[in-house]
Amino acid sequence: MLRSCAALVLSSLSVVSVMARVGYVQTRDGKVYEGHVRFESNAVVVVNAEREVWAEVGLTNLAGVTFVTDREDAAVDEFEKALVELPSPWVSEDVGSVRHSGGVTYRAGVFRVRSSGTNVLGDADACHFVFKPVSGTSELVARVSRVQLTDPWARAGLMMRESLAAGSRNVFLSATAARGGVFQWRERLGEETNVSLDRGISVPCWLKLKREGNTFTALRSRNGAQWAVVDKLTMAAMKDMYVGLAVVSARESLLNESVFEGVEEGPALRNRWFTPQVELQSGSMQLGYIESMDDTAVYFEGRFGRESVSRGGVANIRFQPLPSRVSPALNEGRAGVLLTSGEFIEGECRGVSAGRVVISSVPLGLVRYDVNSEVVVVVMRKRSLSSSHPYEMKLVNGSVWRGLEVTIDPMGVVIREPMLGLRRFPLHEVAEFRRRS
Repeated sequence: MLRSCAALVLSSLSVVSVMARVGYVQTRDGKVYEGHVRFESNAVVVVNAEREVWAEVGLTNLAGVTFVTDREDAAVDEFEKALVELPSPWVSEDVGSVRHSGGVTYRAGVFRVRSSGTNVLGDADACHFVFKPVSGTSELVARVSRVQLTDPWARAGLMMRESLAAGSRNVFLSATAARGGVFQWRERLGEETNVSLDRGISVPCWLKLKREGNTFTALRSRNGAQWAVVDKLTMAAMKDMYVGLAVVSARESLLNESVFEGVEEGPALRNRWFTPQVELQSGSMQLGYIESMDDTAVYFEGRFGRESVSRGGVANIRFQPLPSRVSPALNEGRAGVLLTSGEFIEGECRGVSAGRVVISSVPLGLVRYDVNSEVVVVVMRKRSLSSSHPYEMKLVNGSVWRGLEVTIDPMGVVIREPMLGLRRFPLHEVAEFRRRS
């Protein structure tokens, strides 16, 4: 149905401007309409005042709807965030003996740290340290985006230390300017430092250092989403420690400036560069940070809390991007958990709570793994990806829903998901809707 009356178009546009979103509508008979899109009862209406178009497409003739995402509201004005002083409680200080005083500038979330310290090694350290006091469990993450080449062994990274004394016990994970990565630790005050090299670390990179009790875990990542364990050690440590960013020049006559971005510290940090994916046996995929999972359902944080997913239909839960080599294992459906170390622990998933997944394994018993640092994917059962589902809908947050049938109305889309039954999604959450061939 198509009308070309300019007065009607302008009148319709004034009514739908609040209810509609800009997008494209494709029909099964090959037409494409662009304009403000709104849903009515089993029909889609497109209004374009500039082209004097008003079109109504019935559900039986609808091939697909694609909405244009407006990113302006999500844009961040970095200049408004700019600071010239370190945000509290971060402070900056030279550790050990240095020829030139170091320092730090902070602007729009970026730390630029300068140091003339010669090394963090042996029985005493010389570096510049940007830190905060922390008690108990701590997780620290940052992207090292630049290490100035004052020397091939110049370094920048994440440090946890017992005190600001040069010979303090500490753990340090760093990236060098031209020699890969270094993980090291000093177990006793004033004694020698243990060192382990990792050629898989190169700038720019993401680093993560976690302390839980007397266990320290070091991890690295190229993109902030997919992590690999560098090393894990057990070392007696005080409850209170200093944690932060450390830079070594390796040349006492030269100030090295290294750059850190995306710095976060807390008892447990979520993976901000990858949203967990819950894949159903039908092939539908719900994205969202998981609050918990029990014997009946998976529950999501925030606004996804009302959209729990029945556990009985879940094939797997992904906490990191999947390596290509893992896909065959998902198709087989062997229950268990794949860890960032590359190890697969076979067993039954008992649930998720407080950022831990609980696995019941025959050789290990009940074991818990950190979903943000240790887990790649939890496999519940075999996927059965059927191509018989005629409808597919993508949401703004990246979720994908497959359905046997759909109904549309002014409030949004109702889709009958093969495993979960009817699910309703409001218009503002829909990014794309298609009839699959």
